[in-house]
Amino acid sequence: MPEPVFLLVFCAWFVGGFVSGVSGIGGAMVAVPTAALMIPMHELVPLSCILNVVMDGCIACMHFRHCRVSALWPMLVGSLPGALLGLFILNVVSGSMLQGAVGALLLYYVYWQHSFRVTGERGESWARGGAAGFGAGLLGTAISFDGPPVGAYGLYTGWTPRVFLGTLGVFFIIRGSMTCGLQAASGLYTPILADYLLYGVPATIIGTLCSFPVVSRIDVGLFRRVLMGVIVLAGVVCLGRAVL
Repeated sequence: MPEPVFLLVFCAWFVGGFVSGVSGIGGAMVAVPTAALMIPMHELVPLSCILNVVMDGCIACMHFRHCRVSALWPMLVGSLPGALLGLFILNVVSGSMLQGAVGALLLYYVYWQHSFRVTGERGESWARGGAAGFGAGLLGTAISFDGPPVGAYGLYTGWTPRVFLGTLGVFFIIRGSMTCGLQAASGLYTPILADYLLYGVPATIIGTLCSFPVVSRIDVGLFRRVLMGVIVLAGVVCLGRAVL
């Protein structure tokens, strides 16, 4: 029978894949705090970055034809310096500080979800797109949470749901692959990572695929409220573990 840590990886990313399949972002915000109960952050962040690429690949395949290619360029250009800064942070910051940062960002994400309101389509711009890409590169490489900055930008520009999913799905694949390359070149990929991936990759794919048949049948509003509650709890746990 697999060790408990491998079962935890499977369950965490099965749920994470399902959450991302339903909402487009948020899968890592559920999976990472759960897996952090047993896996050190400096092993967990590279693992999550790889599995995020798998997760986003499944989503992008379903919505690729709705991708707005012109919007990708400023986000990708901005993400490169952000990823380099995020890699520096990952290499020099302690595991407890990384976990505290995860907890703080989770709680801020919930606050942003409740406070941000779209008041009309504002359109795309290189400045805002580049800033969103920079934030995604930094947070994605340092703590594997690249969704909030570009998610906010997508809402700000007024993208339709399918454009949102298609554009961000392709962006996350390219940006995430770049992060994985930087982390591998820095020696962050250890033998235990391969063992985790044996459970995490199929779990992510299965969880994402399971979301497609039910996404049109569930109460998305209720699902998001439950998800926000789970994220709040995960944020509090991460902050508590970082302090204690």
